[in-house]
Amino acid sequence: MSAIKRVSEQALNHLKRLYTPSDFKPRFIYKNMWGRKRYMHPKVSLRKLADMRKNAEYLGINTESIGLPPKKEKNPPRTKPPKGAKHERNAPARKAKIQKALDEMQKTIENWRKDKLQEKEKGKPSLPF
Repeated sequence: MSAIKRVSEQALNHLKRLYTPSDFKPRFIYKNMWGRKRYMHPKVSLRKLADMRKNAEYLGINTESIGLPPKKEKNPPRTKPPKGAKHERNAPARKAKIQKALDEMQKTIENWRKDKLQEKEKGKPSLPF
């Protein structure tokens, strides 16, 4: 058994009136003699707008026909990967670096041996005695 919603007379009067888009937007107007701008609240608050929209949908009234602005699309919630520990975040790059070093190990060893021989040759005297 569904509950029947009771819409008040005041809410019905709000729905009978035609609105303009400026009724739902805040404005800056000149208020004082020095020409300073002052903030003016919208004629219809967001809370009242939401109530009017719900009542209109419940009663089967088209919201655009009475001048209500279209419903804003909600942004999806922001998804962010979990932070994780630093060693977990750096693990893929570290593994790639280690694998690269292992692949180049033979070349590294050869270069090291050549350098050692050159150092040994450099340390020997040029004279045979």
